[in-house]
Amino acid sequence: MRLLEFEYKANWSFPNMQTMQADFTEYKKKEDRKWKGRSQTIGSRFPIFNDFAHFQQSLKNAQVRTLDDATDSKIYNRSHTSSVEDLKDMVGSYYQPRDVDRIIRGFEEGVPMPYPIVIEGDSGAWILAGNTRLDTAGILGLPKKVLWVDVRNIG
Repeated sequence: MRLLEFEYKANWSFPNMQTMQADFTEYKKKEDRKWKGRSQTIGSRFPIFNDFAHFQQSLKNAQVRTLDDATDSKIYNRSHTSSVEDLKDMVGSYYQPRDVDRIIRGFEEGVPMPYPIVIEGDSGAWILAGNTRLDTAGILGLPKKVLWVDVRNIG
């Protein structure tokens, strides 16, 4: 099987400006329709981020955490797929499908991979960006690292 032919490298990195802008744009598209309810679920203020500058600063202040299985299982909206085939099936139905093969190649080649983003409120945590990257890392047996943004005390 192809997955066993490579030594995968988790080269997690801070998101660049383009990635941050894309993640913020996706958040804004879903802000009223989805994030209003999500913010209530996790016990955070709404809107979570005032603007892009606030989002960017929140990421800069975030902790880098390596997720263990127990913590990962408590994050809302995580898919936890267990095979590449299941992951491809899942992301193929997205409005903007993700390229799982490109992510796998990135891990094969040690390409810098933007940290997924998890936000934490008073009542829980939610994946904001990077679910596909996290699932891919888990399937490949790599450390699952994230930017953990505590949105309980951001102003």
